[in-house]
Amino acid sequence: MTKCLLRVALLAASVAASPWEGLTEAQCDGQGLFQTSARGRSKSGRSPTSSPLDKRVYVTLAWHKAGTQLMRNTMRWIWDLLDAREACRYDGYGVDLISHGFWEQDCPEHPDVKIRFNNHANQTFLPALRADTASSGGFKGVMTLRDPLEMVISSYCYHHRGAEPKNPISVGMVELGPKEGVPEMAKRMAPIIRDMFEVFQVAKPEVYVSHFERMTGSSSGFNQTVKEILDFLFGDEVSDHFKRRALDAAAHEDLNRGEDGFSFSFHSEADNQVNHTSDDQELNEARSYLSLVDQELTALGFAVDRPWRKCADRAS
Repeated sequence: MTKCLLRVALLAASVAASPWEGLTEAQCDGQGLFQTSARGRSKSGRSPTSSPLDKRVYVTLAWHKAGTQLMRNTMRWIWDLLDAREACRYDGYGVDLISHGFWEQDCPEHPDVKIRFNNHANQTFLPALRADTASSGGFKGVMTLRDPLEMVISSYCYHHRGAEPKNPISVGMVELGPKEGVPEMAKRMAPIIRDMFEVFQVAKPEVYVSHFERMTGSSSGFNQTVKEILDFLFGDEVSDHFKRRALDAAAHEDLNRGEDGFSFSFHSEADNQVNHTSDDQELNEARSYLSLVDQELTALGFAVDRPWRKCADRAS
């Protein structure tokens, strides 16, 4: 069995609904689905096909309750399909960035790692990354953007259920009903939401902005977002065949398709991180108290002409 088919067999055996399932030798080697890394050179010292992972840094940016699981796991399918075996994270936040290899490394301590994840980026992060990568191919990235008031509601419902008791933002939230809990959670979420918007304002031209409402509003919105991510990150550096396979794999994270993706099976006993989605009744009850939220935070919901509303409407 060749190395390519051996890799296919191993991944298919270890990952449910593996994107490698059904691949042929020709698809691995002849159609550009799996790009040969510069590290895997031939005896002549030449690499016939260069992986985009060798060319630049790729960073995924997310914030608490802005769609972190959805964005990180959507990208995980893509990185797995590129056979990524090394990733890193900032500040120790983020799990399972890739399915195989090393991902628990701290990015500042491993500056050569190309795949990166930051769950707490602020306005200084992207300018610093531009400077750090300017002489080594630069970077491209994706970030998630969500209606800040919905972030507050999602965070309240999530922590009110007792999730992540070690997270400082959750202290005392189990005991607070929505009348007290929603405005209190808004205060705690305000710095996170402001960081998200400040990064959004300096994201161009290297970072694609994914709107949570568009990705979750419909399967067509999810599919279009993933297609745009693939085109933005890789252009013609990967084949159309790869992009189709990547979309098929990433679609396991589509909330409108059914619960069979990484996000749906996520469970951390240590932090009680389970059930990241809330039911409609729970959310609607909490929303009825949004009028009590600080007006400054509410105003952020109208920044940049509420882009998620336009995207959600377009996807529906």
